[in-house]
Amino acid sequence: MKKNVLVVCPAGGHLCEAHIALEHVRETDIIYVTNPLPHFKKKPPSNMQFIIDPHVNVFKYFLNFLSALKIYFQTNPRIVLSTGGGISISLFILGKIMGATTVFIESGSRIQFPSKTGRLLYPFSDYFFIQSEQLQTFYPRAKQIGIL
Repeated sequence: MKKNVLVVCPAGGHLCEAHIALEHVRETDIIYVTNPLPHFKKKPPSNMQFIIDPHVNVFKYFLNFLSALKIYFQTNPRIVLSTGGGISISLFILGKIMGATTVFIESGSRIQFPSKTGRLLYPFSDYFFIQSEQLQTFYPRAKQIGIL
């Protein structure tokens, strides 16, 4: 299943921001990777895959990495995009190592201070976007895009 864009982020606000950012990209070119929530379990969209949310559990980070390997090699994306969340770390870094273009959009909820995931993935990002100009000091090469 070859897709152009692999979007990895937690369900909820992060997923909503990613969907807004990609509103002009054909849905058939996107595969979403997120954590399984009850409303997705009955009939998940065909372009959605699920990965474990590791939160702060080291064992779950290992399981997340194994799932990331499987998903990455199944999809072989050209672009890996994330809007944050620990769920995205493995797939994002794997994408960078494997030569995909990596894009990170710092959450709109981050106005004054950067997120942990943003700080971690900044060095692995080919393109890094912020929604608040106050974050420019933390991310000097980021491009400010305004609120999504």
